[in-house]
Amino acid sequence: MIQNKKSAIFNFLYQKAHRGNAFWRCLYGLYTQFVLGCDINPSTKIGTGFKIFHSAHASVVSPGTIIGNNVSLRQNTTIGAKGFDGAEKSPIIEDNVTIGPNVCIIGDITIGEGTIIGAGAVVVKDVPAHTIVVGNPAKVIKSTMGKDTLNKHKTRGGGGEKKEFTFTGQLQKEF
Repeated sequence: MIQNKKSAIFNFLYQKAHRGNAFWRCLYGLYTQFVLGCDINPSTKIGTGFKIFHSAHASVVSPGTIIGNNVSLRQNTTIGAKGFDGAEKSPIIEDNVTIGPNVCIIGDITIGEGTIIGAGAVVVKDVPAHTIVVGNPAKVIKSTMGKDTLNKHKTRGGGGEKKEFTFTGQLQKEF
């Protein structure tokens, strides 16, 4: 997988800072806030291959958010908790998700694997895997898989029931 330099530096510093060393946390904070111009807390759970485009300038990611492997993030994106209660109401973004610029993802929701979120979308409900969503509020406009396969990839349902979410690879070892 090819990464740009900013993403490679971010991923290196994130891995060091996430382990809790004060020096690396400070360096990570300086890099993300002053070089990239974004706010991504080192306690946010981020998988391998996280890609940042256009420095993710003005992007904010809640510390309780869980981000899977090979996720792409563009500028002016907000991924956050609903209300002030914290991590239990933060989004889960599964593997191989592409997030366009000016996207807002808010609440206790799951963005399914392989999803593409179009520019300017406001996502406040679960998004099925392998779909393309756009708009305010975000709506599924296209599936990148057949309907039979799409129905097998359900995310969290209504009524508070949640499916168990597991990571693959290196992130699973850490958490």
